[in-house]
Parts: sequence; structure tokens; C-alpha cells
Amino acid sequence: MSETLLSVGALAADLGRLAEELARLEEAGADWVHLDVMDGCFAPPILGDVALFKAVRRLTKLPLDVHLMVQNPERKVAQFEGADWITVHAEAGPHVHRAVAEAKRVGAKAGVALNPGTHLSGAMGVIRGVEMVLLVAVDPGFAGARFVPATLGKARKLREKFAELGIEGVKLAIDGGINLENAAAVGELADVVVSGSAVFKDAGPEENIKAFKAAFGRKG
Repeated sequence: MSETLLSVGALAADLGRLAEELARLEEAGADWVHLDVMDGCFAPPILGDVALFKAVRRLTKLPLDVHLMVQNPERKVAQFEGADWITVHAEAGPHVHRAVAEAKRVGAKAGVALNPGTHLSGAMGVIRGVEMVLLVAVDPGFAGARFVPATLGKARKLREKFAELGIEGVKLAIDGGINLENAAAVGELADVVVSGSAVFKDAGPEENIKAFKAAFGRKG
């Protein structure tokens, strides 16, 4: 497995100082920026939108990872042209293949996400057409939700499935409830770890990103 990357959730930043916050992430050594988009239907809150996406894209050179927690994502993917990665949920509608194809059409790498209660089989229909599988470790949209420990077993099974199917180069990402207490355990299994509030809290990105990388066994 390659070096574990840290993708930092932009919604945890002070959005009133977005340019400054993104600059802090770059300076502190974040690998990616992660932007959640929720429509109030698939995920209860209405958070993240195209305007915020465009602002983030304009203000950072870091790879931008857009996580669409929206119903019928195939209708919305094109609005996020310019993202490096676009991930859609297997549960969000009947046309996941079309959503994945749309992500690629607009120049992004495609990912498929699974909620905690969704079996790995939910990703298998598109597994050879995506570059990333995102295991969501909390129910989307519920602030303060705790990491679901069963996600670790699910990640191990996904690694086994990759090996069984001879799949190489597809990243395994884990998102939700990840902090410095569980970062090492998650980082052992994931190529990409997504964390937001734990990066911005207390000492801030400058110290917390170093601590995350140390937990992943990275030197810098």
C-alpha cells in the first residue's frame, strides 16, 4: 500500500476566512482538500454548493476531492467540473454508472461511496470503472457522529476483494469521525483518510497535520 494521504474537509474551516484557511492547509502540508456537498435529501443538511466549490477551486492548488451526498448525482456532477476527484454514493440513485461516466467526462477521477450500513456489494457494479472507493464511517449529515468501528473490518474485506478480483490502483478512502485517537488504525487500511474538525481544532492545521502524518507513519 502506498503512503496514506490526508484529505482535509473544507467545511470545517472558518468559511469567512476561506482563502487564509486554505493557505494554512497548503503551508501545513495537507495532501488534498475534501469538499462535502449535501442536498438536504440524501443527507439531512444543506451544506456545500457550486459557489463554494468554485471558490475553493480558485483559492487552492491542492487536489480537490468533491464528495456528492446528493440524490441522483448524475444530474449534478457536471456542475463540479474542475474537481480532481468526484465521488458519488452507490445508494443515491439507480444510475451510478452514468454518474461515474459524467465525472470522467468532465475530467475528474471517479469514486463510489458507501454508507456504514451498505454492503460492499454496493460498489462492485462499478468497481472497474472507478479510481476510488470511499467507506463512510458515520451516517452522512449528522454532526458529531462517532466513528463506526465496523468500518475497519469492512476496509479489510474490501482489501481482500481487491486482491480476489485482481484490482490494482483503486484507492481505498475512509471518511467520518476520524481523529488523532483512531488515525493510526484507519491509516493502516486506507490510502486516503478524510478528516475535517480534528485538523482545525485546538492547535490547528499546522500541528494537527503533522500529528496525523506521524500517526500514518509518515516523516513529513
